[in-house]
Amino acid sequence: MVTTSQPISQFTTTEPEGVAETEQHSLRATVPYHLLPGMLILAVASAAMPLVTAAGFPPLAAMAAAILVAQLPVQLGHLLRLGWRRNGRLSLAGVVLYRRRLPRWQYPLWGLGILVWGIVVALLLQSVSTGMLKTVFAWVPSGFTGTSSSDAAGYSAYPRTVLLITFGAMLLLNGVAAPIVEELYFRGYLLPRLSRLGWKAPLLQTILFTLYHFWQPWLYPTLLLTVAGFIFPVGRLRSISVGIWGHCALNLSGGLAMVALILA
Repeated sequence: MVTTSQPISQFTTTEPEGVAETEQHSLRATVPYHLLPGMLILAVASAAMPLVTAAGFPPLAAMAAAILVAQLPVQLGHLLRLGWRRNGRLSLAGVVLYRRRLPRWQYPLWGLGILVWGIVVALLLQSVSTGMLKTVFAWVPSGFTGTSSSDAAGYSAYPRTVLLITFGAMLLLNGVAAPIVEELYFRGYLLPRLSRLGWKAPLLQTILFTLYHFWQPWLYPTLLLTVAGFIFPVGRLRSISVGIWGHCALNLSGGLAMVALILA
């Protein structure tokens, strides 16, 4: 994918961490940068689903495979490739921005606040998500929908060892590795390249990052409000660490709640 840039002088911004100027992506480049990785994840997960079920694993294992094969190497690989071209070594310097350091005690507070916000949003919109899944998105394969408490009984047919492997992999991949890489790619790399838009930059990325989750379209209303809870703070504070703490807290809490429910 080719980056479309504009003269730096047109989009000079004041950056707390001293990174005042960076190339800017055009909207024509921004949209595929955000959405193509999601399409790839969906394609790999769809292809892997019959394979993992034939191997005796629940369909959820296909998402772990998609994260491992499609998301992590593509997003992180793109950043490292740019870093190599820029720095002559495997470095993210000058590629991943918004690295402003905050007092350490603020990070867990931000993580907790973002987690609480996500839980409130999920509870308030639970009926909306359920209704959309049963009506508009009733055609979505069950392998993509079997991650809610209502589907927990379906996992009882699998051996406990298989469930431990599946959910252990998901906690590691979806709870830690995936959100960290997504924050580096989306908030550290893509968001600063939209800084010319001011407050509209986090708004645009909130919409695009929501659409990026092609494998969960019935959750779009919930995702839209949830991800806004950490995208706007990152854009305001110029600190991707805030997004990493909040994103990991959200993904880990959801995964742990599902594990507790299934293995109880």
